[in-house]
Amino acid sequence: MLGEANSEVEGPMSAFQDAATPRRYSMRRRKRVESSVGASDKLEIFFEAATQCQKIVVFSGSGLSATTGVSMFSTKGGLYEKGRKRLKVQDGKRLFTYPFYAKNKDAVQAFFADIFNEVLRAEPAPSHQSLAALHKCGLLQRHYTLNIDGLAGVVGMDTWHDQAKPSAPTVEMHGNIRQLVCPECCHVVSLDKVLARQLSLKRLRQCPKCPDGILRFKIMLYDDEEGDCVTESEKLWSLLEKDLEVADMVLWVGISFEQSASVEYFRKVRAMLLAQQRVDSVRQVLINPSDSVLWNLLSATSNLANVEVLNVTAECDAVLPELAARVGLIQKSKKKMKLMETGEMGDSSQGRSS
Repeated sequence: MLGEANSEVEGPMSAFQDAATPRRYSMRRRKRVESSVGASDKLEIFFEAATQCQKIVVFSGSGLSATTGVSMFSTKGGLYEKGRKRLKVQDGKRLFTYPFYAKNKDAVQAFFADIFNEVLRAEPAPSHQSLAALHKCGLLQRHYTLNIDGLAGVVGMDTWHDQAKPSAPTVEMHGNIRQLVCPECCHVVSLDKVLARQLSLKRLRQCPKCPDGILRFKIMLYDDEEGDCVTESEKLWSLLEKDLEVADMVLWVGISFEQSASVEYFRKVRAMLLAQQRVDSVRQVLINPSDSVLWNLLSATSNLANVEVLNVTAECDAVLPELAARVGLIQKSKKKMKLMETGEMGDSSQGRSS
């Protein structure tokens, strides 16, 4: 999805959305779950643990794209407010619901085309570059993103597809604003400025592969009745289960846990780790500058006592580049030592042969 304030919602949801309302606790109970460990200490604990990992799985939300220049969703002047004014509706969030889209396809597609044009002008954040570096060095097992801006692909992190790109690092859980898809045959078309211009003029496009299909933006809407053409959830969960089997750590980056979908993802990860009997060996880490994120998660989780996470209260644009730098230095050091050992072995072998 697009970048937005870290404490805001994670954007368009789908059938993944949990219908249960997050449970809230009293302030007295909130204080009991707060840790006395300082923010800087937690950061060092994280760096020490992460640099010792073999594989890390990352879930990212709006905070990853907060500094890229794209509009937020629910902040003042954000997409919900723009949509409310443009389509003259009481709640701009309705534009991202399937029932509203089904009745106003041309108008909603035109609004989404404007979002696409804005995304084209955005630049990837340092966090995107850092995730690409972590993937290149082999530490990142997979990047599951709730964002629809496609900025991970801009830095070379291809999008996963179970057949076309099964080893690609990024899984777009809510789709990509840079693509159109046919709900009839699931044919995908990459969006460009010319096509976006036509859509902005409320000219719907027919699918080039089938006569009955009308192309739509490949993003997940609330209560999306065509969600299967955006994300194949069963294959996604199977992939996640396999990724968790080899992961040493799960990072939750820039996710507020104010939306039930993100809480449900956390529950699903935890359930998979429990089934694998790895819940105690795979550390879960929250990275977000907001001090309410941990509380949002704990208050929405059914068993408060059994949820253990490391809460790093910091900007991801500061944390992820530092992690990438430390991992890079460690790998360079190991490579240098290996070369030295190889050279010493060569010298000793040469001495014996003489």
